[in-house]
Amino acid sequence: MAKKKLTKIGRYKILGELGRGAMGIVYEAEDPALDRIVALKTIILSDDAEGRKELHKRFFLEAKAAGKLTHPHIITVYDFGEEDDLAYMAMELLKGIELRARMLKGPISTVEAVDIAEQVADGLGYAHERGVVHRDIKPSNIMLLPRGRVKIMDFGIARVRVADHKTSTGVVLGTPRYMSPEQVAGSPVDHRSDIFSLGIVLYEMLTRASLFAGADTPQILHNVVHVEHVPPSRLNREVPSMLDFVIARALKKDPAVRYQDTYELAADLRSCLAELGGRKRTEKDTDGDQDVTKTVKLDVDTEKTRLAPAARAIGSDTRLPLSRQFDSSAALRRLSAPTKRDRDLLARPPQSVGLLRRLRNDPGPRLLFIAVLAAALVGSAIAFG
Repeated sequence: MAKKKLTKIGRYKILGELGRGAMGIVYEAEDPALDRIVALKTIILSDDAEGRKELHKRFFLEAKAAGKLTHPHIITVYDFGEEDDLAYMAMELLKGIELRARMLKGPISTVEAVDIAEQVADGLGYAHERGVVHRDIKPSNIMLLPRGRVKIMDFGIARVRVADHKTSTGVVLGTPRYMSPEQVAGSPVDHRSDIFSLGIVLYEMLTRASLFAGADTPQILHNVVHVEHVPPSRLNREVPSMLDFVIARALKKDPAVRYQDTYELAADLRSCLAELGGRKRTEKDTDGDQDVTKTVKLDVDTEKTRLAPAARAIGSDTRLPLSRQFDSSAALRRLSAPTKRDRDLLARPPQSVGLLRRLRNDPGPRLLFIAVLAAALVGSAIAFG
C-alpha cells in the first residue's frame, strides 16, 4: 500500500474511497479527459516477481474480458492500465445498494427476488455468448439500482474460455459458499458454474437461509458437493412449485443435467413471474438513453383477478401450461359443490348424436349435406326436365 495519500492515478484525479479489499482499494475518481466520475478499482502488484506476474496477468485478463461486455445488466468498463505498483481499472460509478446489504435489511418479496435473478441471468447469458464466465456470482457482486434495475459487478476472476486459461486441477477460484461442485473439485468450469451460483443466490433471497453454510471452509465445500437443498417452498409458502423446479434444475450437482443455457433459465424465471402475478413494463432510464424493465404487481382488487392472477398476467411468450392460461375457477366450483342439475348431467350415460343434431352443430357435415342435396336437385331437374 502506498505510504502517502494518493491524489492521482494515471490521468484520474482521486476524489475519495468507495471501499477496500484484500487486494486493493476502489476509489471514486474524476476522468478529466471525458469530464465524468468513475469508480477506479486498483490492485496492488506483489513485490515478489512470480506473484506480481500472476496478479498482473489475472488483472489484465479481467479487464479485457469485462471490456468486451456492453449490456444493461453488466457494469461498463471504460479503461485500464498500470502505474508503479498499482494496476487500475476505470468503470462506471453505480449509485445503488449491493444485494448483500439489501438482504440484510429485511425480507425480499418472491416477485422481487425472481425479477433480480432474471435480470442477472439475462446479463450472464450475454457474457457467456461472448466466452466470458464470471466465476464469482454472489450477492455482493450484484448491485440494485433505482427503478428496479440490476447490474452484475466485478468480473474479478472471469476468464475467457480458451485452453490457456482453463483452471488447473487443484486451483479453486471463487467464494466457497457460492461455488459450484466443479469449482470445489478444481475442475475446468464453464458457464454452467455461474448458473449454479445464481441458483444459490436466488434460493437465499427466497428463504433467507444460508444454503451451504458450515462451521469452516472444508465443511462448506463438503456441503456444496454432497448436501441436497430443501425445496424453497417448504421455507416460504409464497414460492410456487414451478420455482421449486427451476431452482432444483439450477442446483443440480452434475453440470450435464443442470440448465445448459442461461437464457433458458431467464425464460423460466419470466414464466415464474407470470405465475406469481408479476409482469414486465418498459420504462425510460433516468438518463433517457436506454429502456429498462421493472416488475410490478398486478392489481388484485377485483374478484376476477384474484381468482386467476396467472390468466391475467401471461403474455405471448409464456411457457406456462394451457391449464394456467384461462380462468377455470367457475368449473372448479361446480365440481367441488355440484348442483342437482350438475349431478344429473354427470350421472347421465352418454347419448348418441342424432343426424339432425349433427347437421345443426357441425359445419362440416352440414356443408356436405347441402352439397349432396343440391346435386340431387340438379340431377332431378336434368332427368325430368
